[in-house]
Amino acid sequence: MKSIQQRHLCLTLVCFFLISSLPAAGSSIRLTGSGSTHCSGRVEILHSGYWGTVCDDKWDLSEADVVCRQLNCGTALSAPHEAFFGEGTGQILLDEVDCSGRETSLIECLAREMGRHDCNHNEDAGVICSESLTKPTISMNPVGELNLDQSVNITCSISTRIYDGTFYLRKIPGHSKMTERPNTNSVTFNIHRMSFDDEGLYACQFKKSVSGQVFRSPRSDTVSLSIAVRLQQPSISLTSPNRGLVWSPEGAEVTRGYRFIFICSINSSYSEGQFFLISSDSTIVATKPAINHSASFDFPVAEYKHQGNYSCVYEVELSTRRFNSTETGAIRVVIKLPLYNVPLVSSVTAGILLLLFVVLLVICLLCKRGRKAKQPGTLVQTQLAARVGSCHEDDREDYVNVCSVDTEKNLKEETVRVEEENIYEEPERYKGHDCDEVAPDSILRKTNEVFFRQEREERQEETSEVEDYYDSVIQPFNEPTLDIYEKQEDIYLDL
Repeated sequence: MKSIQQRHLCLTLVCFFLISSLPAAGSSIRLTGSGSTHCSGRVEILHSGYWGTVCDDKWDLSEADVVCRQLNCGTALSAPHEAFFGEGTGQILLDEVDCSGRETSLIECLAREMGRHDCNHNEDAGVICSESLTKPTISMNPVGELNLDQSVNITCSISTRIYDGTFYLRKIPGHSKMTERPNTNSVTFNIHRMSFDDEGLYACQFKKSVSGQVFRSPRSDTVSLSIAVRLQQPSISLTSPNRGLVWSPEGAEVTRGYRFIFICSINSSYSEGQFFLISSDSTIVATKPAINHSASFDFPVAEYKHQGNYSCVYEVELSTRRFNSTETGAIRVVIKLPLYNVPLVSSVTAGILLLLFVVLLVICLLCKRGRKAKQPGTLVQTQLAARVGSCHEDDREDYVNVCSVDTEKNLKEETVRVEEENIYEEPERYKGHDCDEVAPDSILRKTNEVFFRQEREERQEETSEVEDYYDSVIQPFNEPTLDIYEKQEDIYLDL
């Protein structure tokens, strides 16, 4: 009985030592090295408290699949050789490992005796498991809005060092855009001469096929690809074919009634656009299609309503979308009085002033002649009244004949003298008489008739002289004035 118990004890101790000398499942294997993850890297096992590597002799997907399953990392996608994840250190514990693929641990596979090998660390074996397919990263160069016909590069990469898979660049929504089988764990997609059909969101995904089974990584984040047509700022200029334009600090001074033209132009590869002429209140004044990259806006007759600031904008329509350029600097238009009206107004003003002067002159002459015609009769009658008043009542009968004769004679002589000399001084008293003359009523009536007749004749002569003077002055003035006006009117009509 005692011997049976001793045997069981010995078997238990032997099993304990044998089990303790083997690496424990799950905790006795690891993946490490350059670029390694939890499910990809250089294979190392634990033996006697030390970690050692595995030689890549006979190393294949079957052995790698056992390691991935042992680490709960899914299915093996690759079984890299030749220290793919870098050379390890320490001992090489396993060599010529041969698994059926159904084992749960690597130590269950056939292999050379632990520690026996003919390899170097440059032959260290590695694995890449399906669970190592992490989400790829994506980047775009250049970033932001792109010009039409511009090229763009989109780069996709994955942290897992697997080279025999395929990267897909997908447009969302949509189907696959591009595929690439990289030599490294990243790939760059190049899109040449972008069009509006290329706009959208893009994402990357990595795929790996193993024994007819396809493994996919999660889809990457997205990048946005958008196109903007950047049009340069057009230029604007102003001309006047009939020289009605003068530039001043206030802006472009255009003569009223003259023609002026705005010219908008642009240097752009998009030639089938249109120009907008915009006023100061942002109102579109006119629209013209671009011909040879420019357009003209014609104003045949400048009016005061055309005053204001003007600028140009260029617009193109591409794939049902419209793109506008920035607005040009503004040109200020000021409408001024026509130059040809200045001499015309001056001539009319001068003519009116001259006409007023002639009218005043005629009025003055008429007044002067009237005074001259009335003064001789008044003077003679005054003198006669004085003479009559000075005659003595007692001598009237004796000298009536003498006074009558002398008075009539002296009256005629005095009248002739006053008219010839045109003087207004009071005549001297008649000499050669010792008494005052007395003029009878018949003599006074006769004298008045003579002077009234002379006055009518003188007025007729004065009227004739004024009419002749008026014709000689006004007629030469009217003809050139009318001629000037007609010429100016012809010029205006020609414009």
